[in-house]
Amino acid sequence: MTQPNPASIRPPTAFLRMVLVSTATAAVLSLVGYWPTVVQGGAEGVKAMLAGIAISLVGGWIGTIPTIVFLSRPPREHPMGILAGLGVRFALTLGLAIAAVVTGAFSNVPLLLWVGISQLVILGVDVFSLAGLLRRAARDA
Repeated sequence: MTQPNPASIRPPTAFLRMVLVSTATAAVLSLVGYWPTVVQGGAEGVKAMLAGIAISLVGGWIGTIPTIVFLSRPPREHPMGILAGLGVRFALTLGLAIAAVVTGAFSNVPLLLWVGISQLVILGVDVFSLAGLLRRAARDA
């Protein structure tokens, strides 16, 4: 496999692309989850669902920053950036979820359920998008 060309990865452009893709994913999750959440939790459940998805989305956005910055560096530094991004994502998502639970503003079960579901789905989409970014960078090398 050809090594990615770090010069071909522009962090602002890559970050914007990641934000758009993860935001679209969050919108689809909200649409898909609306009906079952209304049935199980009513309006309070929907409010908690939207908060849970937003928590995962913000954690994903901020967690993507170190990964993208490191991907514009030499390939030997990529693993550190990927791990840093995952650590930031996990810590921020956990912190925001705990804060949301402590405030008592949301129904806890749907909130935490949707944080978990959306974190897994958005993380999967982000990994797929980052793999595509690396493939394009390798092709440009």
